[in-house]
Amino acid sequence: MLQVVNKNVILNCSGLRKTYATGTELFHAAKDINLELYEGDFTVIMGSSGSGKSTLLYMLSGLDSVTSGEIYFKGKRIDDYSETDLAHFRAKQIGYVYQSINLVPDLTLFENIAFPGYVAGFSKSEVKGKALSLMKKMGIDGQKNRLPSQVSGGQQQRAAIARALINSPEIIFADEPTGALSQEQGTAILDILTGMNQQGQSVVMVTHDLKAACRADRLIVVKDGRIAGILELDKFREENIDAREKMIYAFVSGKE
Repeated sequence: MLQVVNKNVILNCSGLRKTYATGTELFHAAKDINLELYEGDFTVIMGSSGSGKSTLLYMLSGLDSVTSGEIYFKGKRIDDYSETDLAHFRAKQIGYVYQSINLVPDLTLFENIAFPGYVAGFSKSEVKGKALSLMKKMGIDGQKNRLPSQVSGGQQQRAAIARALINSPEIIFADEPTGALSQEQGTAILDILTGMNQQGQSVVMVTHDLKAACRADRLIVVKDGRIAGILELDKFREENIDAREKMIYAFVSGKE
């Protein structure tokens, strides 16, 4: 375990709550969460189904509103942004990778990747160059004119990551990005995210999978809508994965 030193806070929240009305009852998906996320970290939010981990990710990324509490990105409060400002924040400051991949079925992989760049107002030539560069980096440049239905799930998710990166976001949020993939495809996606992080990209990923959680250098465990614990780790190295998995399992299960 490591202590956090000399890290810049990129995103933080205080008193964060999310409450849903279910018939005549209220369901509290997030309960008074206080959290800091650090620049350059590979942060993993882990918890069982229904623990509130995805709800937390949606709120932090601006994809869902908060019931109460405050969220700050680099010192600027974002939870009370107007819809226009929030859309601008999501377009230019963050990238989002979904478990369901969520590509537009009638657009080619290249068009899916490039589209957010056009929406953000970048020139066509700039977007084209960046999209082609990202496709090459992801190993899918030979599939640029294919529709999502014409490539594998792993290739679709690589395109989704490229789409998330097109506007050079400061944080990549990933919600169970390997959940719909085979083990081999999932490992390849985790390798891409890990490589990006080791080059300085801030990544925040939700997972319930222990092996995926091993990629974290900072692990946040959520239970019943609350932060149950935070584990600080070294940067991921493949040769240490067995010891890392045992450490994370012990921490998550409370058997330290």
